[in-house]
Amino acid sequence: MREFWIPELARKITTVPGHPNHIWIQADQAGTYLGFCSEFCGTQHAWMHFLLVAESQQEFRKWEQAQLAPASAPSTENAQKGRALFQQMSCVNCHAIKGTIASATIGPDLTHFASRKQLGAGIAANTPENLRRWLHDPQQVKIGVKMPDFKLTNEQATQLADYIETLK
Repeated sequence: MREFWIPELARKITTVPGHPNHIWIQADQAGTYLGFCSEFCGTQHAWMHFLLVAESQQEFRKWEQAQLAPASAPSTENAQKGRALFQQMSCVNCHAIKGTIASATIGPDLTHFASRKQLGAGIAANTPENLRRWLHDPQQVKIGVKMPDFKLTNEQATQLADYIETLK
């Protein structure tokens, strides 16, 4: 069970696996609002934060269209090496990237990862350095996360990060 809450905008809404639920949230001002799970739901509960972005209808439509587009191809040599690593390693077994062979649904869809403000479900700002730290040892960044430590070298973590940073 989860209980999602965005204190500045809406009441709490309880969700139960297998039982769809809906809530109407209206933001009278454009902005970014912090939300979180307010019901203890397990060992990862303290990390359950999310951002709700409220913007004009026109800006939302523009964002929506961008989200439907496939991932852009990497242009630098290091990012191309990162894409090859992504496809050769177990990354494709958990993650999806539209327009590539990666189509799994276990982990987050990374198609537009570089356009996100946060990584690890809100655990850290989405910066190249934080992404490299995450890829190098996800458990050091977010204890208990399902993504295993693949024992990447610094070079491999940098190449993967360079590739993932092209996914805007």
